[in-house]
Amino acid sequence: MPRPMPPLAPATQEPFAAACRRLGPRLMRDLGLSDVQAAGLLGNLGHETGGFRRLQEIAPAVPDSRGGWGLAQWTGPRRVAMEAWCRARGLDPADPEAGYGYLCAELRTTEAPALAALRAAATLASATETVWRRYERPGIVAAARRLAWARRALEALRSVPSETAPALRPGRS
Repeated sequence: MPRPMPPLAPATQEPFAAACRRLGPRLMRDLGLSDVQAAGLLGNLGHETGGFRRLQEIAPAVPDSRGGWGLAQWTGPRRVAMEAWCRARGLDPADPEAGYGYLCAELRTTEAPALAALRAAATLASATETVWRRYERPGIVAAARRLAWARRALEALRSVPSETAPALRPGRS
């Protein structure tokens, strides 16, 4: 049984916010996302990794498996594909930049329909749901927790000074 997650700290007081401020503008630029869409993705990733604190799934849901790994907690064949992608490029799968690179590569190729659906999402709730339904496809959804992480991600993204944030279309919260 998975351990319950501790209550989330305010976005301004946790490493999750710093990660969102670093990753969000890159996702917006590299994947053509609005702030709301990037926050929906970051909220799901935050939920999966405990606020970007865990690379390895603590208690794998699939018995006798290696569990989820990395930024998106890739599992099973997707984990194998991520590791192969890293090997082919001489990257360490534990390197956050490798995880980011694979996330973008996967969303542009095998998961392109999920990216297209995310780009069509107009609200934070729909972006968050699109990511868990179309990209993460978790065994245990925990929709309210994912949305709570997404709200914190959006708060962090909107606290980025305007000179460092990309000039892309903002979404509705």
